[in-house]
Amino acid sequence: MVFENLRMEDYPSFLQLYNEAFPPEERREYKDETHLANFIKMKGGKFHAFSVKDGDLFLGFLSYWTFEGYTYVEHFAIIPQQRGKNLGSEMLHHLFKEVSPDVLLEVEKPDDDISRKRIRFYQKNGFKIREEFDYVQPPYSPDKKPVPMLLMTHGNVNLHNIESIKEMLAEVYNVRHEV
Repeated sequence: MVFENLRMEDYPSFLQLYNEAFPPEERREYKDETHLANFIKMKGGKFHAFSVKDGDLFLGFLSYWTFEGYTYVEHFAIIPQQRGKNLGSEMLHHLFKEVSPDVLLEVEKPDDDISRKRIRFYQKNGFKIREEFDYVQPPYSPDKKPVPMLLMTHGNVNLHNIESIKEMLAEVYNVRHEV
């Protein structure tokens, strides 16, 4: 297994898995590989993604944003054939070691078996549910709906109120909050 920064040759595999793994309300719409490349370039070094591969076989990805005091994991997916083989834990530990142990992410509320299993996976990897305030994922575009979520953190993420994630909301979702 090799972890490496997402490269242009991986964009088709990334986009296919991204679109299959996340419902429309929980993702932005990348029209094609060029649109993805332009998005990454436009974000000026705040947005990153790495892939995990076995030779030439694309197994999954983790996309994240770097902010002062924490790293925000936006999307994280593994191809279905590789799930349940500890690869997800290896990817998270790669992130903790190479980027930061202080990580924030959103997760669906535990309304079904899949979401409860996902929460247990993150807890097994050292994440804690944070309930300092109710959180709703803002819509990625005007035609999408907001999604009630939970916030989870790993390490030392200063999270007290919505102001704690103001920069993340502005960069990721283009939401501006007044101070």
